[in-house]
Amino acid sequence: MPDEHDTAGTYTRATQPPDDVHRAPARPQQTPGTGHHHRPRALAIPDDGHHDRPRAPEIPNDGHHDRLHWMLEHLPSGRPGRPIAVLDLGCGPGDLSLLLAERGDQVTGLDTDPSAIADADGMRGRAAADVTSRMTFAVADGHDLADVPDHAFDAGVAGGLLHEAADPVRVLTELHRTLRPGATLVLTVPYGVHHPASAPPARTAGPGSGRVFYHGSLRHLVEPLFEIRELTILRRHLAGVAVRRDEPRGTPGYAMSRAESAFLHRERLLHDEIAELRVHCADLAGREAELTAREAELAGSREELVRVNAELRAEAVRLRRRVKLLEDRLKEYREAIARVRRSRAWRVITAYRRVRHPGRRPTGDPSPTPAPLPGGTVPAAIPGTVAGSSPGGGPGRLPAGPA
Repeated sequence: MPDEHDTAGTYTRATQPPDDVHRAPARPQQTPGTGHHHRPRALAIPDDGHHDRPRAPEIPNDGHHDRLHWMLEHLPSGRPGRPIAVLDLGCGPGDLSLLLAERGDQVTGLDTDPSAIADADGMRGRAAADVTSRMTFAVADGHDLADVPDHAFDAGVAGGLLHEAADPVRVLTELHRTLRPGATLVLTVPYGVHHPASAPPARTAGPGSGRVFYHGSLRHLVEPLFEIRELTILRRHLAGVAVRRDEPRGTPGYAMSRAESAFLHRERLLHDEIAELRVHCADLAGREAELTAREAELAGSREELVRVNAELRAEAVRLRRRVKLLEDRLKEYREAIARVRRSRAWRVITAYRRVRHPGRRPTGDPSPTPAPLPGGTVPAAIPGTVAGSSPGGGPGRLPAGPA
């Protein structure tokens, strides 16, 4: 665990949940040049029914809004008729600047991104006239604020800036020059190893985006020029309130203690493992999607097979009924034929056909055909008889008569 120094301020250990906000009671602060103490007041966005009111772009719930309101609460505010001048360095699209101007502060927003300043100017143009008059935006580099006079501001903001700056020492030096003695500086930096996706959308990765801050490293950078009065963890960020020193104490610089370096190494290993697990989870999710699609395809095929099977079963039932009907009809036909053959009329007709066609077997005559003799010849019928009758006048013999 990184070292935590026992100096004035409020601290929160990194082992506590990062999404929790750990806040110490706000200290009464003195408005520069007035000698009056006051407690910073929270200013939420009121719902006054005016829906044409300019609003900042919608930002994902990554804690950005929480940090904005935390900084707003910890910045000093002026009195009616005596606004304070605030420098919002790295203002982005002007979210915090708008809130400060709405409560009566005179705000100057600077950023290196021209598109962010264009968005801020657009929001400024949609604000009320009195709010618009209290906001000024310009493209500028925090490393060199030559156009800003010395001791021009009563308070300063460096939100999410120091970890991106190429040289944070120069940025803090410029802030120390442009702020009045005793001025308040509110700053935030990502706590430990951070992912670019956790930064506000208006921010882009800079030359120092790989810089990592813990309590000790941030103090080592800021304390020579600003006395840190409060330092807390807010939504995976270190948020601090500092007061400008009249004279620098030592040389500022970015450095990490041995304990912080060891902790950083372990944290990076953990982040690498988390990244691998995310890749593995994404792969499993892809496979699950493929299996789900395959399951849906098989379910569709199964439904088709069930439908075809049902149709075939219905057709088989119909065919069985048809076969049963035909079998019943065949049985009736056979019984009818058997009745006809047993009738006297059938015997008379059969006998008559034998007489008329002695060489041909009548259809349906049960008399056997004479077996062929050796050589394939069939014995001729005995004159005066028909096939199946005996010469002596056995069964089937009819009296001979004229043809």
